[in-house]
Amino acid sequence: MPAATFAMLLLGFAPAAALAQDATDQSRAGVDGPYVRRTTEGTLASTRIVADQGGALRIETTTLPREAPAFELELLPKAPPLRIAIRAPAEAPPCRRPRPDQLFVVSDIEGNLPALLGLLRAGGVIDDRCNWTFGKGHLVFLGDMFDRGLHVTECLWLLYELEARAHAGGGELHFVLGNHEVMNFTGDVRYVRRKYFENAQKLGTTPDQLYARDSVLGQWLRTRNVALQLGDELFVHGGVSPAVVAAGLRIEDLNDALRAALTSDAPPQPGDRALELAAGSADGLIWYRGYLREPLVSDTEIAAICKHFGAARIVIGHTLVENIGFVLGRRVLAVDVHHAGGHSQAALRTKDEWHRLGPDGVRTRL
Repeated sequence: MPAATFAMLLLGFAPAAALAQDATDQSRAGVDGPYVRRTTEGTLASTRIVADQGGALRIETTTLPREAPAFELELLPKAPPLRIAIRAPAEAPPCRRPRPDQLFVVSDIEGNLPALLGLLRAGGVIDDRCNWTFGKGHLVFLGDMFDRGLHVTECLWLLYELEARAHAGGGELHFVLGNHEVMNFTGDVRYVRRKYFENAQKLGTTPDQLYARDSVLGQWLRTRNVALQLGDELFVHGGVSPAVVAAGLRIEDLNDALRAALTSDAPPQPGDRALELAAGSADGLIWYRGYLREPLVSDTEIAAICKHFGAARIVIGHTLVENIGFVLGRRVLAVDVHHAGGHSQAALRTKDEWHRLGPDGVRTRL
């Protein structure tokens, strides 16, 4: 049993791969990939599903060059392909950084590539060729790229490449893990679209193994943080519950616990409180909804949470809101909107001014 699955089973998160899928899902196998894996020989094996001129699907397998391995990825029809450069295996990024002057936050894209590209371009983060145009600004993706959408692979490669382009341009990209990332890594694929089940079958594997630990994207994602602090602003997918403060946990404790469960061959210790409050309970960072749904956190509790982390505010996704905005006395900024319903928004901060941004570029001060 994989260590990550074992870790979640210890916390009561049984895999749900056998659950019936959404009967309304009419998606089928289609163009996808590449899925790039590091082999035991030290090479990079790339496998993708492509279509010929007649629309018939076939599997294309190649070995990427040892020197400067890269490939081109078509994001949208008639758009220039994106060149993806494969980097060395990722290390854990810092979870505390200084507060940037410019900040762009988006969450819960769920494989909706047009929505993601539209927002990034509208916010001046990238240009039409996906070049980084945000200077020293930081882009925070607040989790849930997996499931429900039909361009999960393309979105992940886009963020993977933008991480490098941002760094080269003086900025940063931060991918904060959400519940759907952790679900996929631990065998819970109940929300995966039929397309990826059929694609996985064509590739001789299962949906949860498309991003296994030996894959470039799987290894990269498993090293990401579940909590990120930029100056006095704290970023988590679901929220920080009062239980985290009661346990006296730091963001380093929470990040280390989940990362170990997702990357290590050694099973975690039973009763690991940090792991439980990172991802293994309703009070965990990737699941908590108490800022927007009953039972609501109290003013005293949210003040104590902010004080514990030295944060002026907490920025969250996970729980849908009609429009991006502040709650709980401006201590919490909620950014999860219904992208799939055609209502895409992102949050943009310049110095101390926060704005809600639409794909048309219109900014509304918050």
